[in-house]
Amino acid sequence: MPPILIVMLDGLGDRPWHALGGLTPLQAAPTPNLDAFAAVSATGILATLGPGRAPGTELAHFVLFGYPLDAYPGRAVFEAAGQGLELTPDQVALHAIFVTVRPEADGSLTIVERYPGVPAEQIAPLATRVADFSHDGLHIRLQHTVGEQAIVTIGGGASTDITDTDPHNNGWPAGSVRPLDDARDPAAAQRTAEALTAYLRFAYDALAPDGIAPDAERPFLLLKWTGRRQPLAPFPAHTGMRGTIVSSAGVFEGIARELGMEHRRMASLPDLAEDTRMRLAEAAAALADGADFVLMHSKQPDEAGHEKDPVLKRDVIAGIDAGLAGLAERAGLPPDTIVVVTGDHGTPAGTALIHSGDPVPIAILADAMQPDDVAAFDERACAHGRLGHLRGEDLMPVLLNARGTVRYMGGKLSPHTGLHWPRDYEPFRPDGI
Repeated sequence: MPPILIVMLDGLGDRPWHALGGLTPLQAAPTPNLDAFAAVSATGILATLGPGRAPGTELAHFVLFGYPLDAYPGRAVFEAAGQGLELTPDQVALHAIFVTVRPEADGSLTIVERYPGVPAEQIAPLATRVADFSHDGLHIRLQHTVGEQAIVTIGGGASTDITDTDPHNNGWPAGSVRPLDDARDPAAAQRTAEALTAYLRFAYDALAPDGIAPDAERPFLLLKWTGRRQPLAPFPAHTGMRGTIVSSAGVFEGIARELGMEHRRMASLPDLAEDTRMRLAEAAAALADGADFVLMHSKQPDEAGHEKDPVLKRDVIAGIDAGLAGLAERAGLPPDTIVVVTGDHGTPAGTALIHSGDPVPIAILADAMQPDDVAAFDERACAHGRLGHLRGEDLMPVLLNARGTVRYMGGKLSPHTGLHWPRDYEPFRPDGI
């Protein structure tokens, strides 16, 4: 069966900007290699969660890997797994970051700086001050992981149905912890919110430097991405493929661990073309080592989008394209490889939006799929391609169909009715052996 390679350009989608003459960064960038790839592929546009809905990276990939949205455990679960932290079924996890805040006259806290919010050498000592706390039978523990980041766990019957406190923007006030209006267990959500509120008030005092003025800037914590670990079908059982992720991000290591995939961690290189070539080479090595499915992830377009500079994002895309020479010919890959180039979401380079629900282009090169007449890889050109408008939940079935292993709908050959038609089902034996 042909293997699958996805070249994932994180945050690729964008909007037209005056600074680029009314073009998106992808349209404005010189991309001869991406355009050559589109010219031999079937193209379309992809909205991971549907039109207008803006996912986080981990949620987008969870759906793109073929998992249902209602099985999503929460990003903090993946972040914890990526740092080697084992969560128990009764624990609720949150992702925390150390930031700098400024107290205001109305009692709120304005976020001065999120990344890096506190000098790196100060974070570990600060983390020890707020490592353990209990309130109303709920035990809260903070474990510093890397940089300004930490994982907070709550044991004792906590709820995941609470608000984040991180608005993802400097200059905005830190949020309060509140139970969600549609909490499944309102009493547990209220108890959890009250415990975390007490913890944050404790942390506000515990993290303050000695002798600090009441209105001075100080370290603080923001909390987000609440989740609870739950059983998930392993990727091989769900798709019939051995999967590998090539990336630089810890959250992908967590996704890989939770889904039963291999993760190959790559250091980012400053030369974007060389960085891309390195990732492609590692993806090819994973295929040579027996992987059936490889996701090659590049974070740079998303990071450029977060800088809110359309010209920078244009130049980053051009640099990545220079490393994609030969992709249209599947150079260095098995000759029948199904190759996909796309993004997971939009990261607009000129608004306060974290991510956007703008669609991203997608191109699929597969022997079983006819190419179309699109000869440019961008949001506008690919909208005219034969794939049409796809949602994230469509991608894995489309790829398994091209691979020749998609499940015959209505058929059930194995206890786990995943996306593929299994070949390792239990055969019937009349003699009972």
